[in-house]
Amino acid sequence: MDTPIRNFNVRIGSQQCFDSSHDYDFRQFSDEVSKLGAINCDLTPELVNGLLDYQTWSLTNRVLIADVSRLTEKDVPQATQIQGVNAGYQGVNMLVLVISEQELTYDRLSGEVLDFTTA
Repeated sequence: MDTPIRNFNVRIGSQQCFDSSHDYDFRQFSDEVSKLGAINCDLTPELVNGLLDYQTWSLTNRVLIADVSRLTEKDVPQATQIQGVNAGYQGVNMLVLVISEQELTYDRLSGEVLDFTTA
């Protein structure tokens, strides 16, 4: 039986990733993975060849993905908030990975950092 994370949403600053909080299940997971692979005409190899299927996702460590890249502004620090309710019978341990882009300009001769920004 699929027990999703209910009322799931990610907030960056004052903006929500999803229009409304919703139940995060395998369909939502595959949609988010497809968005990340959209550069490949939505043919994400892991989904197409069956490496990421419902059974594997539901029986092993469930991964929740939320692409918040459109919510961030360059050089503006923002708080990250993750919300949701565990609908299962077991407890949940969460490992949150926040990936950000950084730009670094340096002098190759002296090694001095000339400019550093985060996106």
